[in-house]
Amino acid sequence: MTIAERLRQQGGAMIVTIPRDLATDPGWSPGTEITVEKKGDSVNLRATEHKPRGRLTVAQLLSQIDESEITELNQSTEGWEEGKKGNEAW
Repeated sequence: MTIAERLRQQGGAMIVTIPRDLATDPGWSPGTEITVEKKGDSVNLRATEHKPRGRLTVAQLLSQIDESEITELNQSTEGWEEGKKGNEAW
């Protein structure tokens, strides 16, 4: 499908309207992050690919734990198991 659109200026940028049926076909909607890529004398648009969160396994995360930090944390929280002495909320 080929459609001719005219560039417009908005502030310091040039903008072009993407017809709705052309944008919704690949699943784009308002707010979709688009990557603009120049190739020769053409400009390509595609939805930005996001890397999924949680790229590390549990074993990798656990290997990053500093045992001295855990020891220090445990020592700093000693006595928290004792009963309330005032208006504490725990």
